[in-house]
Amino acid sequence: MAKLIGYSRDYLLKNREVLFYEGVHYFSKENRLNWKVAKMIEWVENQTMSDQAKQILDMVS
Repeated sequence: MAKLIGYSRDYLLKNREVLFYEGVHYFSKENRLNWKVAKMIEWVENQTMSDQAKQILDMVS
């Protein structure tokens, strides 16, 4: 996934449950993460915004 979207593997792993959510952006299977390509491309293209991100923007604006 890191190679496809141009972000480092470490960035993706460090931002699990911060920017990327299990069941939305990835799922775990047998000690490995499987990324949902369509959802990650949406994230890169900023087509959707998580509820957590919306709440943060509401607090600062």
